[in-house]
Amino acid sequence: MGTGDWAARIRNSQFTIRNSPHLLVLGAILIAAAFLRLWQIDTIPPGFHFDESFEGLEAWRILTEPGYRPLFLEGNFGVPPLNAYANAVTFAIFRLFGGEAGPTAMRVTAAFFGILGVLAVYALGAEMRRHDDSLPPSFPLFAAGALAVMRWHIHFSRMGIEPIFVPLLWAGGMWLLLRGWRAGSWVAFAGAGLLMAATLYAYQSAWFIPLLALLTTAHLVWFQRTLLGQRWQGLLLAGGLALLAAAPLLLFFWQNPELLLHRPQQVTSSGGANAGFWPNLWATARMFGPFGMVGDLDPRRNLPGAAALNLWLALPFYAGLAVALWRGLRPVYGLLLVGLFGLAFPGLITDYAPHFHRILGVAAPTALLIGLGLSLPIAFAQRRGWGAGLRRATAAAGILLLLVGGVTSAQNYFVRWAGLPDLYYAFDEGLWAMGRWMASQPATTPIYLTPRTESHPTLAFALAVRGRTPPAAFDGRNVFPSRSGRARTGEQYVVIEHEDFRTRLLLPELFPNAATGRQWKDRRGELYAQVYSRPPGSWPKRPPKMAVSAPLGDGIRLLGYDLLPKQPRPGDTLYVQLHWAVDERPQNDWTVFLHLLGPAGASPGALAAGKDSPPGNGSLPTPRWQAGWLILDEYQIPLPQDLLAGSYGLEMGLYQTDGTRLPGKGAVRLGEVVIGQQP
Repeated sequence: MGTGDWAARIRNSQFTIRNSPHLLVLGAILIAAAFLRLWQIDTIPPGFHFDESFEGLEAWRILTEPGYRPLFLEGNFGVPPLNAYANAVTFAIFRLFGGEAGPTAMRVTAAFFGILGVLAVYALGAEMRRHDDSLPPSFPLFAAGALAVMRWHIHFSRMGIEPIFVPLLWAGGMWLLLRGWRAGSWVAFAGAGLLMAATLYAYQSAWFIPLLALLTTAHLVWFQRTLLGQRWQGLLLAGGLALLAAAPLLLFFWQNPELLLHRPQQVTSSGGANAGFWPNLWATARMFGPFGMVGDLDPRRNLPGAAALNLWLALPFYAGLAVALWRGLRPVYGLLLVGLFGLAFPGLITDYAPHFHRILGVAAPTALLIGLGLSLPIAFAQRRGWGAGLRRATAAAGILLLLVGGVTSAQNYFVRWAGLPDLYYAFDEGLWAMGRWMASQPATTPIYLTPRTESHPTLAFALAVRGRTPPAAFDGRNVFPSRSGRARTGEQYVVIEHEDFRTRLLLPELFPNAATGRQWKDRRGELYAQVYSRPPGSWPKRPPKMAVSAPLGDGIRLLGYDLLPKQPRPGDTLYVQLHWAVDERPQNDWTVFLHLLGPAGASPGALAAGKDSPPGNGSLPTPRWQAGWLILDEYQIPLPQDLLAGSYGLEMGLYQTDGTRLPGKGAVRLGEVVIGQQP
């Protein structure tokens, strides 16, 4: 081995020794970041809310359906697919080790990318130091530490949705771009290009990152024009790879432009609750605190109204922002300002600012500005030649601010936010518990659910991963299905009483011996949902008050009806409850009409009032009816104020959009309704 090799080894070993404290601190920061993102991840946040479960279902399909490899998720107003693919991998890993696909697996995925985001911020900070040696060595550590303990970033690192990619992709992309520009590394340029392409597959707010990269590149070229002749090939490589990797999705959007614009059109600020650009800009500028209730008000996204930063992190943030504004002509500081405003831009043109979900990318430049504010006093002390004691005191003050800020963030998140009663509804905690309970029931037990549908992603996910047949869903405020005749097996009715006030009143009339079973209560102790059990051998006990035997066709038979009130007056609502028997499963989708005709002696046959609607106000259409069912189906007919007193004929029938009717003669005459005089 030559002398040069030995010298190189010695230099490398000295570098390692000198930097070992630095690396130890970085390791401690990453451990703290991991702890804050993984501790109690199975219970905080609770439940499994709509957006998470939608993407979870997509991940489950990717994992279990051969050939299902979407370029874009078309449901939920359009969602880029990267998070679903990442969660499909996590689901596979969890199942491999005996775990379960579900919210915990998805939140572990988010935590992983959140920790990588902390590392990416450190890497970007370290690269910024190589571009500007006035930045002290502590800068990247303070920046990474700030992101590690920032409650805003911690929160979205623990939710199974896609915004957590944005800080990672911006910080990682800018790191590789700066590194490629400084060192001429083709690997760095290629990595930057691939990360730019990844932004299109990650989240709509991340779609701004390639534009921010172009602005940063223009700033670098303007500031260091002499390097362009040596770097243009690397920049071309980055751009070419970005276009190549993004081409499949870009072609998909070319063929389906409505999907490209669906989500932006849904959230674009346009008045009402959507305040507009300038009010949104002011609200976003104030969200960093400390200015009282200035943050996102939605408990799903924030401790309602709390600023994004606590006092201990806000102070160095504003100090760092002042320095960045002062030195903004230099590329590394311009990069922070462009990132801060550019990543906030989606929140400025959409509704409900400050919307912490949409602008999470801002957390990365915010952390770097905090790191700048914490580290520059140390650099000032060194430049002034202060003694070792004063320099250590300056460093200790910065560390103390960061530690106090971290403890405050943890207390606000794990104690104050995690204890909010509103989280029960914000995260569909009750729906998730109900879905898991239904999925655990024997497949032979009929289950009915009101008033949510089985297609709600939270319920659908709980059922799909355990292979349970979905329940028969209906809205008990309008309709009620049950097995006619004597029940051979027990039936379970899961009633969300927080939403359906009527089923609990109707059930005792139909099944007086029904027993109450499992209950779910919200965090205030109020009943959310309850299970009612119809025992085997029981009969329905509520026959129609007005019997009618009318086989209509397509397996549908009318048994009779009920009227309430018995003698309505003009301006009242007439409630008509039809009793259906299902002899065979209907093959067609029928709409029911109820018409009030007359009055007799005035305009016989003229339509005085009526109601047309699918059964159950659309919640239980006829293609979902099952043979052997008895269905109580209510219709509300508003009576005109100027309706004349007298006797009116009541008729009903069913029809399809093509004009086909049941019964074949067009209608069934039910009877007479007597309209009383105005009081």
